Amino acid sequence: AGEAGPLMVTVWLRGAAMLLPIGRLTGPEGRVQLPVPGVPAVVFVAMTGADRISALPRRETLAKVDLPALDHAGRLEAWRRALPEVWAADEGKALLAECTRRFGFEEAAIGRIAAALRALDRTIDRNLLFAACRSDLDLGDLAQPVRPRFGLDELMLPARQAGQIRALIRALESLGTVHSDWHLGRAWNDSGLSVLFTGPPGTGKTMAAEAIAAEVGMPLYRIDLSQVVNKYIGETEKNLARLFDAADSGDAILFFDEADALFGKRTEVKDAHDRYANLEVSYLLERMERFRGMAILASNRRKDLDEAFLRRLRTIVTFPLPEAAERLRIWLAVMPEGVDCHALDLAFLAERLPLSGGHIRSAVFNACLQSVRPGEPPRLEMAEVVRAVKDEFDKLGRTVSLDQFGAYAGEVRDEP
Repeated sequence: AGEAGPLMVTVWLRGAAMLLPIGRLTGPEGRVQLPVPGVPAVVFVAMTGADRISALPRRETLAKVDLPALDHAGRLEAWRRALPEVWAADEGKALLAECTRRFGFEEAAIGRIAAALRALDRTIDRNLLFAACRSDLDLGDLAQPVRPRFGLDELMLPARQAGQIRALIRALESLGTVHSDWHLGRAWNDSGLSVLFTGPPGTGKTMAAEAIAAEVGMPLYRIDLSQVVNKYIGETEKNLARLFDAADSGDAILFFDEADALFGKRTEVKDAHDRYANLEVSYLLERMERFRGMAILASNRRKDLDEAFLRRLRTIVTFPLPEAAERLRIWLAVMPEGVDCHALDLAFLAERLPLSGGHIRSAVFNACLQSVRPGEPPRLEMAEVVRAVKDEFDKLGRTVSLDQFGAYAGEVRDEP
């Protein structure tokens, strides 16, 4: 406001107007305060969907003007004008059509990306164009990019869940075509895919999200709920609006871990805080339906999620604890290359000690840390592995009998 005051006087003296984002004019109580109330200048206040028009001073506020986003045809035309040299070739037309389907940029962003591409003085192919588009995505401090570590072939899931993951990948790859070429985008509000991964810790929810991102070649962002959820009324909505508005144009996958913290059941209204908390959930449900990308929510506690929210999801994938045969496949898959593992009885570990994939991976890593012998070749022994497995059960708070460890019970027996 300190900088806006002199600017407001200047534009009044020159007979001009000024445009400021609502955040530059918002006071400590969440209401808009004009920097120089007595100056008859014209001020345009830029707002997003989460900003409340009631925060504006009532006497000084005129009609609201809605500026609609470009539709598919408008975006394609903007790309054609921005990159005519690409549009000139048939393959270029197909490339810009795909870019239009995948990225929801406005005309100013399209022009900015095209200028950056020309400055590179390189042939504009698919990889270069998509990289330039994704570099324009800025989610601020609300999300962190995740580099996928796993591929689809590394998922150890039952047939039902594996089929659901493959169906999600097909749906994500077909989404733009169905919206634009099959003309269903208007009926479905150009909405993307919202899915829930639910199951006990360590069953592969995060791993599956990374595998999907790697398979379809889309960036994956983990949402930082500590930055999104705010104790002040209305601030969570604004953070969510910033997050979804930015991600809408970026062809990204958003991953909400521990989603029940944000998408939990709406409470009975007992005071003003409960009422506003329920408004935030209602806004979130509505905004999720309009999100054009893919949102993956992971939760260990499905029963804590709002039923109204669950009804709006495209798919719910339940990740079960692995059975013995799947645990054996996981044990075999996580054995480190170049390490002698011949002394390990993996069939015994898989049959007798029921752990999820994440905890098996953790046990193997911790066993490796305890197995390094300077000057000796890398080797894993059962003693270190079963002790690491026992530590995993302790972390989970699960009691296991010594009988389950069979001949290796002595390795995990508590010292007198």
